[in-house]
Amino acid sequence: MDTFAEPYTRAGDDISLDAVRDHVRALEARHKANGVQLSGRIIHVCHYLPVTCTITSTAARDGVLSPPPTPPRVLADVPPSPSDELPPLALPAQPERWKVAPRYGHSAMTSGIRSLSVTHEQIILGWTGDILSPAAPPDGNSSPDGDVNPSTGERVPSVRDRVPSSRISQEDKDALDVELAHYIDKNGLEPETGKPISYLPLWMEDNVAHGHYDGYCKQTLWPLFHYLLWQDVATEHASADANYDYYEQANQAFATRLASVLKPGDLVWVHDYHLLLVPRMVRNAMHSGAVSGVGGENGGDVTIGLFVHTPFPSSEVFRCLPRRKEILDGMLGANLICFQTYSYTRHFTSTCVRVCGYEVTSKGATAASASASRSASVVPRSTTATGIEFTRSGKGKKGGAGVEKYVGIDVQGHVASVTHCPVGVDAERVARDTLRAGVQPKLEALRALYADKKIIVGRDKLDVVKGVLQKLRAFEKFLHDYPEWQRKVVLIQVTSPALTDSPKLERQVSELVAHINGEYGSLDFIPIHHYHQTLRKDEFYALLSAADLGVITPLRDGMNTTSMEFVIAQERTKRSPLVLSEFMGISQHMADALQVNPWDLGDVAAAMNRGLVMSEEEKASRHAALHSVVTTHTSHTWAAVLAKMLLSQINGQNTARQTPYIPRDSLKTLYENAGKRLFLFDYDGTLTPIVKMPSMALPSPDALTALAKLSSDPNNIVYIVSGRDQAFLEEHLGHLPRLGMSAEHGGFIRSPDSAVWMNFTATLDMSWMEEVAEIFRYYTERTTGSHIEMKKSSITWHYRSTDPEWGLFQCRQCQDLLENNVVPKRPIEVLVGKKNLEVRPIAVNKGEIVKRILYQNPGVEFIFCAGDDKTDEDMFRALLLFPPSSTGKATMEPPLSVMLVDNTKEHSDVELAVSPEAVFTTAVGHSSKRTLASWHVTTPEEVVEHMLHLVGEVPKGPGEEVKGYL
Repeated sequence: MDTFAEPYTRAGDDISLDAVRDHVRALEARHKANGVQLSGRIIHVCHYLPVTCTITSTAARDGVLSPPPTPPRVLADVPPSPSDELPPLALPAQPERWKVAPRYGHSAMTSGIRSLSVTHEQIILGWTGDILSPAAPPDGNSSPDGDVNPSTGERVPSVRDRVPSSRISQEDKDALDVELAHYIDKNGLEPETGKPISYLPLWMEDNVAHGHYDGYCKQTLWPLFHYLLWQDVATEHASADANYDYYEQANQAFATRLASVLKPGDLVWVHDYHLLLVPRMVRNAMHSGAVSGVGGENGGDVTIGLFVHTPFPSSEVFRCLPRRKEILDGMLGANLICFQTYSYTRHFTSTCVRVCGYEVTSKGATAASASASRSASVVPRSTTATGIEFTRSGKGKKGGAGVEKYVGIDVQGHVASVTHCPVGVDAERVARDTLRAGVQPKLEALRALYADKKIIVGRDKLDVVKGVLQKLRAFEKFLHDYPEWQRKVVLIQVTSPALTDSPKLERQVSELVAHINGEYGSLDFIPIHHYHQTLRKDEFYALLSAADLGVITPLRDGMNTTSMEFVIAQERTKRSPLVLSEFMGISQHMADALQVNPWDLGDVAAAMNRGLVMSEEEKASRHAALHSVVTTHTSHTWAAVLAKMLLSQINGQNTARQTPYIPRDSLKTLYENAGKRLFLFDYDGTLTPIVKMPSMALPSPDALTALAKLSSDPNNIVYIVSGRDQAFLEEHLGHLPRLGMSAEHGGFIRSPDSAVWMNFTATLDMSWMEEVAEIFRYYTERTTGSHIEMKKSSITWHYRSTDPEWGLFQCRQCQDLLENNVVPKRPIEVLVGKKNLEVRPIAVNKGEIVKRILYQNPGVEFIFCAGDDKTDEDMFRALLLFPPSSTGKATMEPPLSVMLVDNTKEHSDVELAVSPEAVFTTAVGHSSKRTLASWHVTTPEEVVEHMLHLVGEVPKGPGEEVKGYL
């Protein structure tokens, strides 16, 4: 988000495939040397399996048992011929129950996944797709509404040939597992010495599967991600929220199936927009203990990545989605979220900030220091490749990587890294396909047919976002503006059927083609040849090879393989130029193409002319650059880089340590066995949820009940240690006489059974407040929605109600000004909180107050301390009383907060009665939150629930809070 001109690829991705794989092996070796458990497996979660499944069982297809086969003749019943020796009897072979064949489409992703078998064992988890029947129509010909696989020419059965999932028996499903276990894709490039690839089928009910894919995915998410709102592509009665239940059910089915096969140390890649909820669902299962061997106190040992193959829209478009928060939270369950381009990562980051209010982690050492303090013993500080500082290792002696920083989104302490990595095609396979025996005859036929013409080629799905109409209009303008090309150039436009039919668009295209041909054609010449059909491979590569110019101008697209295949096909022929839309995900990747705005018809027409008149030298130069990019950034390097990036997340910033969930039974046992007990609670975010208006953060009835019950016990000492001022605490909690309070982050304290507040700042120089207030006023005037909160011991600038990105930018500017110009001259410190910036005296903080309370009550045998933000880390730090593995007693020196107020007498060290296992420092938030606390709970409601459990009460709120990820 710091730049709008970040390069499409990163330093370190332009190296050879072998170098990337060596880097992957080195990362794994380093992790294993540091005691990190790795399974050596990568699990890919895809919407479809890369195979189609055809069932040959008549029973499954028709629901009627087949007649038994004719029994074989038994030889003993017939006397043997004395002269003829009968051959051994061959019993009839058991017919195969399943036929498995490669699935057409997503070839780049599939080939990339297969290439990882060089370094990893892999599992591909996906929906089986519709189960097909081999039955052909009665006339034996292809079904009129069926499709043809362009790779093989085989018929794809139509809807009437599909078998309902309800008719597939468990025996059939088991048989498919066996068939998939022995399946080898003959069209793939799996190395003979590679590690195995397993296929894990997911079965779903037909209504869920099609409501998920044909409903929510294609009618809601796909249009949105391509900048189409639903009124542009659906009927007036359509709802953007329709079919979401199916989407959620399908994602849960994937998550459940994935959880059933997870092992500690697995790497998981979830692919594309069909499965955006899966990362959160899997992480919830891990943290709830539902995944065998994963999670718990030593959990978090499965690393989850999410790759989004489609574009990601700007925040202003995405915020139209009714389920926007559910989708974003689902995505943020991953450790690493990866997009095709930097601009998509910027859109996603901005959406998380603007729509959900999440914070972006800083890219400097601040994020690293909190993590490094806890993981330095695991990963050497000099190791940058592990992601501790949100960086990946840089270019070394063997050509591997510069330093690239990850952007992180902080969701309740769980940090999801966000980056980009371009997908390529399988360049070696495409190059081989251009040499197929059938290509050359078709290429020569095209050259003979258009011997004296320049050939412009376009190949797109007949889809509204592919820009076919705009391309045809641009070609019409080209013929109008450059009349010298009339009758000298032809446009061969192939439109393959889209996933969803669009009769209106098909009619518009046909009418426009007829109009242009009527205007600029004649009886012996047609300028546009439009073919609405799926091409076979031979025809497709012959067409690309024959072209004098390629024109691919979608209105919005992610990765477009046709443009890359065009470059490879041209390597052995004309090396013709390519016109590309700047709205494609690969546009920055292919900078040497002629890039255009597809909406600007004149711009496209001019690019067509430029491409046709381009000199041979310029053609060769541009082609060489494009060919280098396409053959370097292949689907194989994409997959290897993904594996490398996912490995870099292990033991990094966001997986440094999983804080275990607080053990309720042990908590109560130690509470009951203790003679004297101490409770320390933060207020906002700990006893009450964070709200946009601080004045609305009122204690719930359950929270008040818990505080009243705990403080009424004479063996308990209960304090609220908050950043709130005295007036607020007294107004809402002052009716509890035995409740102690500390206000303004330790600036003031009121002991239980006392109405007198003690001021720790009375002896401090507070003249700095006016200087800081002047700086805050300067930024308040320039940041709409911000305000200043003046307290007696500190001053805070709040920007929660401002524009999120502008407010964060202004906060960083203000922080920089304070730290460089005021802090060096004054005894103060600057704290960055949740949407605020606070300045306070160095000697005043929550940690000092905790030390004071504990110093004055050394006989406590049980300590419970809960907090949720950075200021509460001071409390947790103050309660680090014992060295690691210590079982003895701890002693405490007189804290500064004692000597500041009472400096008239000597203070000596005291011995504490508490034992290490009876100190429960508890962070509120996700288990991977960076904290010094020993335990965690997920929400403020769970803090209250645990306190009620200690006093034998149950929550009386609207319902028991469910422990979850978010």
